[in-house]
Amino acid sequence: MKSLLFFKLLFIPYMMMAATAASDWKKEYSPILIRIDDHSIKASFNSVGGYSGECVSLDMQNLTNKEQKIVLEAGDKLMCENEEMQNIFITQTQYIVLAPHATKRNSVFGFCCAHDKSAPSKEVAFRYTDDTLTKELKLANYLNTHRLLDLSAVQHAVWVVCNDANIDGIYAEDMASIQELKKVVADITGKEIPWYTKKYDIDSLGRLQETSSKLIAIMDFNLAKESEVTVQITNAQQVVLKVPMQERLLQRGHYDYQFTWETNRLPKGTYLARVFCDGQMIQEKTIML
Repeated sequence: MKSLLFFKLLFIPYMMMAATAASDWKKEYSPILIRIDDHSIKASFNSVGGYSGECVSLDMQNLTNKEQKIVLEAGDKLMCENEEMQNIFITQTQYIVLAPHATKRNSVFGFCCAHDKSAPSKEVAFRYTDDTLTKELKLANYLNTHRLLDLSAVQHAVWVVCNDANIDGIYAEDMASIQELKKVVADITGKEIPWYTKKYDIDSLGRLQETSSKLIAIMDFNLAKESEVTVQITNAQQVVLKVPMQERLLQRGHYDYQFTWETNRLPKGTYLARVFCDGQMIQEKTIML
């Protein structure tokens, strides 16, 4: 027991020193904007086409006789020189070392942040800025440490926080994989998380549309006994449009039933999703298209 206590007394200070050392090395890196402004480096940012992921190339040149250590911070932005095209919101921090007089090309990972504008065309130039709102920085900090999320879901999350898009468009086929992302966005924006998610259309220029092509939803319900269950979707006039589940015999218990609904040919409006147990409606939820 004494030997274990002695080990802990030695191990804890070691871990504290290791944690301090792990963070201290970052202090050696200067924000890229500072090194651009003091003419230590030359940097140019250009679109490689597209609007999500590694969509910008960064060409750098060290103009000094000293090694330059620079950082691109998640949450900073690239402002497009063409005002009709979207700016890029950086979501992954990068630490870069430039040898004296060296040149280097890196990819910048980010997402377009103005859904009503077109995606940047290939080779269009950007200007780097660290002018970021607090809510945007909160999202960037989350995305910087959660790098395996579905890109289309992240893209819409950025549009929600940066450009007030609808939160129901944070979409992925695997709804469970983006639940935390939706909660983070809801906490940041104050928007309510809907019980369904929609795949909004994006036009050929990369602009988000008001129409959606698909909806994924989860109906949660409880059965007190073995029952025949039907799930229906109707329009506001009670016309049945889809029956995801038809008189299926289910045992007593709790159910989270997920269904997909193709919505690309439907008019905007109010729709209803209903659960029937042995012919009696036990739940009704509203869907807005």
